[in-house]
Amino acid sequence: MTNTKIRAIIIDDESRSRENITHILKMHCRDIEIADQADSIYSGIISIKKHNPDLIFLDIKLPDGTGFNLLREFSNINFKVIFITAYEEYAIKAFKFSAMDYLLKPIDPEELINAVSKARETIEAESLSRRINEFMSQINLFKKFGLGKKIVLKTLDNLYVIDSNDIISIKSEDNYCRFYLVDNKNILVSYSLKEYIKELENNAFYRTHKSYAVNLHHIKRYNRAENSCIMSDGSIIPVSYRRKDELFNILKNI
Repeated sequence: MTNTKIRAIIIDDESRSRENITHILKMHCRDIEIADQADSIYSGIISIKKHNPDLIFLDIKLPDGTGFNLLREFSNINFKVIFITAYEEYAIKAFKFSAMDYLLKPIDPEELINAVSKARETIEAESLSRRINEFMSQINLFKKFGLGKKIVLKTLDNLYVIDSNDIISIKSEDNYCRFYLVDNKNILVSYSLKEYIKELENNAFYRTHKSYAVNLHHIKRYNRAENSCIMSDGSIIPVSYRRKDELFNILKNI
């Protein structure tokens, strides 16, 4: 779905085990970024609070307690857990803590890769759901108040005051961007798309591609096979591969 790095922390009191996990991840799971390592409950808690990881690899028995003691220190566990331990008798308890997986030492690289794959799918699905919910909240506000935001477009000769409802799409052209409007006019301004999208995202605009943003209310059809949007003026706007699922889900909920 995305190429986003997944931040991870390894919490294990055995340095060889930490090195082994790190080596396997670097070789086979390159989207996993090891933000830190810890060798105890105390250092693990500090590390989690500092780095806010997406995923932790957690040993059961640590010098100052168990991995379960560490998890109990967090009232809201917003990271995924893969237990890696030499003790098989804690598996049932581990899954009561919503563990993604429970792996026994010595680590089987294939089992670790599979566990990471499962965690990755869950993390990405939850991230997508959050982004869609946030975007839909913005759209609902837009619907509630009805009116678009006034936006100023500055060219060499003029200042245009435009209602955002009247903007169909925006195209990046190097350090400029071109606004396509409902009256078949277009305006080229000497600011980047990045500068304007910050203002417009709360008014139902979505960046479909590094070079394009669209007004969701002007989309007439979304062609999933060709990854493109057909707009109210007949223009065809490309949708990048990594954004297609998110856009599809947003459009389903409008």
